[in-house]
Amino acid sequence: MSDGPISVKIDPLLAELVPKFLGRCKQTVVEFQNAVQSGDFSSARRIGHALYGTASSFGFDEMAGIGREIEQAALNHDADTLKDLAERLDAHVARVRPVFD
Repeated sequence: MSDGPISVKIDPLLAELVPKFLGRCKQTVVEFQNAVQSGDFSSARRIGHALYGTASSFGFDEMAGIGREIEQAALNHDADTLKDLAERLDAHVARVRPVFD
């Protein structure tokens, strides 16, 4: 796996909204990490569900997939998978870069 940026093509009509969304994603990572550390499966599921829906609507498909995995792991009370997903989400959010065209 590369450590370089992840470029995601985004509709230019969303250019004003995407920076705010990505800023919120950084907060979401922290909230999710806290939920995982405290074993709060309900909060983890809610975070995954919201991330899946919002990331999908903006065109961040890989991030949406992580959100879907989070939701499913939380429903299954799979703490080990949630820990792995917390690391994946953190790395992904840190590297994702929108490209408007």
